[in-house]
Amino acid sequence: MMREVKHFVKSPSRIGTIIGMIAIICSQSILVVRSSDQISVYYASLTVILLCLVALLLALYRTFFKKQTELCLSNDQIILNGIIINSGDIKLIMIKGYFKPVIGILPHRRKIVPLDMVFRYSNDEDKGITELKNWANMNNVKMVNKLFQTWI
Repeated sequence: MMREVKHFVKSPSRIGTIIGMIAIICSQSILVVRSSDQISVYYASLTVILLCLVALLLALYRTFFKKQTELCLSNDQIILNGIIINSGDIKLIMIKGYFKPVIGILPHRRKIVPLDMVFRYSNDEDKGITELKNWANMNNVKMVNKLFQTWI
């Protein structure tokens, strides 16, 4: 029987996405300026700029403005962002990175980790990861160090 363990967690940094979207917006802006006589290229570039701008704003919000939340480990479930995740619903728990590691919980029947199941510890990540590993061992959930993908 495990006692309930709580940790403060937050969304991982999206700096790579932010830099990538800024680079795409800049390159497409140059294309818009130079292709004012080619309507199809002009509108295609504007569409790409708008899509990248939406992705940029989402990444900025998640990186800088989303508040920290609480991760709660109990007997056979995890409560993260108000979502109850039963141990039987988890295919894999992945840890990405060494300094400020990012943790992703991959449910069964999913290829990409959902946004609301990705987090990093706000403080004392070593203790948090150790307790998460203990929880995973107790509940027969596989936990690996592995790169993983999420949506924006």
